[in-house]
Amino acid sequence: MPKKKIKQKKITADQEVRELRRELRLMQHDVGYMKKHVDKLWEIGTESNRRLQDAEVQINLLSRLVVTLAIEKMNMRLSVLRRMIRRIEKDAITDSQIQQLESLYKLERPADADKKSKDLPADE
Repeated sequence: MPKKKIKQKKITADQEVRELRRELRLMQHDVGYMKKHVDKLWEIGTESNRRLQDAEVQINLLSRLVVTLAIEKMNMRLSVLRRMIRRIEKDAITDSQIQQLESLYKLERPADADKKSKDLPADE
């Protein structure tokens, strides 16, 4: 059998240059687009950081207010207050760990599971 000749397109140097320039313009456009979005993300990150610092200051002030009220107005002893704070911290840590595990394993809430089990037909 005779071999088939593969026709190749002849690309001139001018066509190659035009194609490369077109690709260059597209890449420059993409880089400009990415720069705009990086700048916007930087602004969002800076704003979020500022808001986080403001929240930390507010939390610090509120915790000082609560301690002052507990000691001065409720006549709570410092040792009782410390025990209460430790217990609250342990409860908060436990709650956060449970929430973290639920998010990791995407567990359903018990109420949702009970509703689904009631909806399922009983095995006979």
